[in-house]
Order: sequence, then C-alpha cells, then structure tokens
Amino acid sequence: MLCTWENTTREVAIAEPEIALLPVATTEMQGQHLPVGSKCFILDAISRRVGETLPCSTYLLPTLPLGTSGLHLGTPGTVALGWETLASVVRDLVESLLAQRISKVAVLVGLGDASGGAAWPSDNFIVKTAVRQLNYDHQELQAIWVQPFRAAWTDLLDIFETADKEVHAGEVITSVMLHLAPDLVGEDRSDHVPAAGPELLNYAPFARVCPGGVWGCPSLASAQKGAQAFHAAVRHTANYIVSTFDSLAPMKTCQGAGERRSGDA
Repeated sequence: MLCTWENTTREVAIAEPEIALLPVATTEMQGQHLPVGSKCFILDAISRRVGETLPCSTYLLPTLPLGTSGLHLGTPGTVALGWETLASVVRDLVESLLAQRISKVAVLVGLGDASGGAAWPSDNFIVKTAVRQLNYDHQELQAIWVQPFRAAWTDLLDIFETADKEVHAGEVITSVMLHLAPDLVGEDRSDHVPAAGPELLNYAPFARVCPGGVWGCPSLASAQKGAQAFHAAVRHTANYIVSTFDSLAPMKTCQGAGERRSGDA
C-alpha cells in the first residue's frame, strides 16, 4: 500500500508504513530544450512508481524540488540550497519520520547517471554524508540513498547510444521527458560533448564548459527509449531498496544486541 501527502493522518496511521521514500531533486538549467524542473518531474514520477512497486506499506514524501546546484548557480531559472542547509533539511525530515516510528528511509538522491560508479552520488553530494551520520546517530534507523539512473546503469547502456558520455541534459534525460511530458520538450536539441572529461567541472562552472547547458546528445533522444529507461529505473531502484534493507537488517540487529550486552556489563 502506498500513502502520500494526499492521504489523511488516519489513513497513514492505518497503513502503518514500513518504509518512507524521500526524493530530493534539483531545479537547474537543462539546456535550451528542457524545463529547469526536469529532474524534479522525472524523480517524482519514478518515486511514485517505486512506492507502488515495493512489497510493503510505503509512505512517499513530496519530492523536494531544491537541492545543491553549485555548478549552475547564476544561470536563469536555477535555484538551490547550500550544502549545510540541505544536510539539515534531510536530517530534520528523516528524524520526523523516525518520531512516528518509520525507521526505514530511502532517500532518492536526484537521478544519477550511467557511469556505473555507486560510491558517490552525482547529484546533491552532501545527502550521502547526511544519511551516513543519521545512521550513526540513531541505532534504530536504517537510512539508505539511491540514484535511479545509476541503479539501472547496465540497462541504460543497452538502451542509449551515448549513456556513458552523458553528463547533463543529453540523450537519457531528454528521452525520459519525451516519454513523460513530451509537450514540455523543445525542438532545440543541439548536441555538445566537450573534448575534456567531466573532471573539468571541478574547476569551472558548467556554463563556461558548456555554454548551451548540454553535455551529451539530446538529438538522439526518443520517447520509446525514455519509456524503457523509466521502467528500468523503477525496477532497479525498487530492487535495490528491498535488497539493501534486507542486508542491513541483521547488521542493525547485531549492533543493537552488542550495545545491550555492553550496557549489561
């Protein structure tokens, strides 16, 4: 059963959610062809479908539209939180869930990409640190983070021609927007892939490296590819959440038993 902000307190109480989903998106430039809220739009749709897919009662929080967007600050339409603010917001929200005895929280940290690396998020970096600290501070909490496109990276590499080259506003995100909201996608889908690697963004604002706001090949996007990617992201994200919580459960149980034995001594 899925509960959202559209449900009443009574309905949420009856559902007794076992897991909460907290989507954290960004509002930032996405080239000349996509709305600044594209990541928010996509993450909201993925999160709802994931919540419907999970095999237990789930509480889906409203998608947080504002994250950190340091690379894009100053570009028209981009609004963002500072990293300290975002870390505090995540902490406050997770602790408010814990106060109502929802101890399993999955934070969907933006969309991610198909790079295949899962050690560090490609959006809203500070959320990983916030989640880790929350787990340290609350023994009863099981908090995890996941990025839908990164969870589905093996499928994305099969679906898209340039998934491994996409950094921003390219073939992948444009295709998913064509699937979900084609009326919001413009026709100016000019490709741009700099000769340098994305590590250049550690030293220069995105708009200086990619003046058009695109690092990728949106000209190759299609609604069909977007539908495949959307369903793959939902499936892999749901599977990741279930398997990760299953792996965490015995570790948390052992940790609690160890602390009780230490206290008894």
